[in-house]
Amino acid sequence: MAKVLVIFVVVASLVALASASDADPINDYCVADLASKITINGLACKPASSAMSEDFAFRGFRKDGDTNNPLGIALAPGFAGINYPGLNTLGFALAKFNYAKGGLVPPHTHPRAAEVIYVVKGEVHVGFVDTAGKLFATSLKRGDFFVFPKGLVHFQLNVGSGHAVTISVLNGQNPGVQFSTAVFAAQPSIDTSVLARAFQLKDMDVMDLQTKFKPAA
Repeated sequence: MAKVLVIFVVVASLVALASASDADPINDYCVADLASKITINGLACKPASSAMSEDFAFRGFRKDGDTNNPLGIALAPGFAGINYPGLNTLGFALAKFNYAKGGLVPPHTHPRAAEVIYVVKGEVHVGFVDTAGKLFATSLKRGDFFVFPKGLVHFQLNVGSGHAVTISVLNGQNPGVQFSTAVFAAQPSIDTSVLARAFQLKDMDVMDLQTKFKPAA
């Protein structure tokens, strides 16, 4: 009986961990104090008496971003820890992408959040790959939505004849982002022989990729 109880507790704990997401707020709101030096798993709240209506408003998506770069995209975040303090403890974040013609958001993951993307303008091809290697992809037009499950590799490509705009909502205050090129950009670098064997490349090819994706100093 004791062994069965232990197994039940372990299974229940694993289920709880697997389904965990951002903790529920314990107050009506917790406007982030972006000037605070306190380090916690989240952001410190400023006193409720100093909260203002503007803390809950966000106007950061009004202007289009500069897409004059190799990927042809511009990202505008709406994050509690950056420019939208009213989102603190509410469990989601926002992002707006502008795309030049052919603009690409390269394959990446959000380890701590799922993402729903909405097309504001243009036509965008989107997709993700599940853990069995199956691709789910389609093209979206204005007014369409698509969801990227938590932690899965996904991408966005402007396939329209002009500029495109999308807005995303992610169900995590700090969703994180990791691009598929991260293994080549790691600092300190992953041993060349590891990557050469993993990707069936020559050492010289790996070194070229590490140089190409090395973060800017």
